[in-house]
Formats: sequence, C-alpha cells, structure tokens
Amino acid sequence: MDVTTIKLIAISVTLGFLIGLERNISFIRQNEKGFAGSRTFALISLFGYLSGVITQSLPYFFYIAFFILGLLVISAYLLKVIHYSKQGTTTHIAAILTFLIGYLVSQNQTILAITITIIVVFVLNLKTKLQKIESNLSSKDISAAVLLLGMTFLVLPYLPDKMIFYFNPHKTWAMAVIIASLSFVGYLGIKFFGQKYGILLTGAAGGFISSTAVTFSISKLYRLQKQSSLLYTYASAIAIANTIMFARVLIETLLVNKRLFLFMFFPYALTTAVGIFIAYRLYKKTSINVELKSEVLEKNPLELDEAIKFAIIFGIIYGLVYFVGEKYGNAGIFIVSFLSGITDVDAITLSLSSLADKISPLNSAIGIAIASFTNSVVKCLIVWIFGEKELAKIVTRFFCVILGVFALSFGILVFFSRSHALL
Repeated sequence: MDVTTIKLIAISVTLGFLIGLERNISFIRQNEKGFAGSRTFALISLFGYLSGVITQSLPYFFYIAFFILGLLVISAYLLKVIHYSKQGTTTHIAAILTFLIGYLVSQNQTILAITITIIVVFVLNLKTKLQKIESNLSSKDISAAVLLLGMTFLVLPYLPDKMIFYFNPHKTWAMAVIIASLSFVGYLGIKFFGQKYGILLTGAAGGFISSTAVTFSISKLYRLQKQSSLLYTYASAIAIANTIMFARVLIETLLVNKRLFLFMFFPYALTTAVGIFIAYRLYKKTSINVELKSEVLEKNPLELDEAIKFAIIFGIIYGLVYFVGEKYGNAGIFIVSFLSGITDVDAITLSLSSLADKISPLNSAIGIAIASFTNSVVKCLIVWIFGEKELAKIVTRFFCVILGVFALSFGILVFFSRSHALL
C-alpha cells in the first residue's frame, strides 16, 4: 500500500468523523439518541471510499453499496418513527452524503470532498440558530422575501431598458430592487439583532432603511421620555444612522457604477469611519442601555406599496435629471440634486450613477455629494424641530464634524481630479 492510498483513507475517515462528531454534539445538547455517531460516520465514509476503489474492478459495486447503505438508513428512519415516534431525516441524509464524500475521495476529488464536508457541518450546526430565526419570522416576512425574488426575477428581466418619454422602466425597477434589498437587510438586522444589542445597532440597521426616519423617530422618542441619563445613547443612535447613510450611498454607487464608486470612495469611506468613531464615543459616555421600539423601524420595507413608491420617485428623478442634463447642463443637475437631497438621497444617487457615463462621472459625483450634504443638513434641522435642545446640540456638533470632513475630503478629491484630468 503506497503513501497516497494511506493519505486518501485517512482523509476519508477524518471527514466522516467530523460529520459524526457534529451529530454527537448535537444529540448530547438536545438529550437525544441518534442512529449514528462519530465512529459510525467515519465507517460510512470509509465504506464510500472502498466502494469507489472496488468499483474500478467491479463496475456495479458502487450501486450495490449505495443500495445497502440506503436500506440501512431507511430502516433506521422507520425505527425512529415507529419506535420512538419522532420525525426528522437530517442525520439520515447526512449519512448518505458522508458515503458520497468517501466516494469522492476515492476518485481523487479531495478538495471537493473537503468543501462538501465543511458545508454539511455548517448546515448541520445551524439548527439552533435556524430555530431562533424561524421563531422570529412571520408570514409577512416570508411574503416580503418572495416579493423581492419576484421583483428581481419575474418582473425586472421583462422591462424594456430604454428611455420612453424620459422614463426608463428597466433601470427604474432595477433601482427599486436594489433599495428594497438594502432595506430588507436593515429590517432583518433590526429584527434579529436590534433588540439584543440595543439602540446603537438598531440605529445602524435603521440607517439602511431610512436615516431620516431614524432621526425623526429617535428625536420624538427622546422628547417624550426626556431622560437625561440616556442623552448620549440617543445621540449615538442618530449619529450611527446618519453615518450609515454615507456608507449606503457608496454601496449603491458600487452596485451601479464601479468607476464612479472608486472615484467617490475616499471622501465617503473617510466620512463613514469618522462618523462611526464619533458615534462610538457618544455611546461610551453612558453606561445605560436602551432598546428602541419604533413603528417606522419595525415596518417591513418590502411591502408592495413601498417598492412601487420608490420606483415612482426614482423614475421621476431619473427622467428629470436626464431632461435637465440635456436642456440646461450641469447647473440644472446640481439644482435637481439639491432639491432631491431635501427628501431622499437614494434616488438621486442611483439616477446619477446610472447616467455617469452620459453627464460625466465628476459631475455625477458632485451631484451626489450635494444631495448627501443637503440631506444631512435637513436631518440636523429635524432634531432641532422635533427633539430637545440638549440632544440637538450634540447632534449638531456631530454633523459639523462629519460634514466638515466630507466637504474637505471631497474638495481635495475634486481639485486633484481636475488638476490631473482623472475624470
């Protein structure tokens, strides 16, 4: 027996043992008995390896071996159902996969066998986490996920990708899908992690849905409760939500126009880093944790009316930017960016990113920056109007710092790009 054969046998047994070890740990944790443990799974994998080797001499032996294993697995399952009155086929399917993993090793598909083993162990280990996730999910969440899939694969491919009376159906719906996806990620973050880690993480996740909504909600919530001991906690939530807005703009740009993303990366990434640092410092100033509960943040962002609403807003702004760019040039685009930034940054970001090859990447970046700056100023005013004075003062200092960093870094970038004719 050569060294290579010994190596393959060792790999086969080890991979089976790892899967069996995971099953044993799971059984002990749940105080259950399984039909196969570490040794059995190691032997199943070795059985698969031997079937692959013997098949080279006896062409049909693999099928015979697989049939025998199948009978044993079926018998074990029937015994579990009839004798123990329990359901579940996870371990039985894992046994079949372990047999096939051993067979793959015999065919010198070691990398594939190891990869599948890692996936199998990972999936098997998800049971507790999946149960927690499933207990928190509702039929509304499942409907939202189905809606997102439908928006992406059933509607988007069939929409024409051309301007029709200053309206591009395909790009409009594509951007709606992008925003809906980001919003859904934020929504899940709130649902599964927000209540556990408190207001800071909730503010961060809420920033992916709407930093304006987070700012408005937290400002009103603080005014109602007015607990001075929680002042910096509320301020940190507003800070992180508005910091995430800059990260969100960068992500949206990456999804639409990679060249524009690389150009805008420095100022937006720097602003995001500074904002996160300030938000963390604010959060550390209070030892009291609080959980934010807001109808705005807990609302599922993938309801059909929300998706259509954004699609309409994007379509109007996209067409307006296209029209103004043709008629009035860059000055008109900057005006539209300013007006759009008062209410929404996402639509103008995606619009200008899509049109960056037609109206110059530099002017697209300037337009997005104007919208980002305007939107931040508006949210600072929201805190003054709907929050309390002490909260507004802290938030204003935060905005002054990050907007100063943003304006300075973006100005340097524009000057450098023009002087070197980068864009």
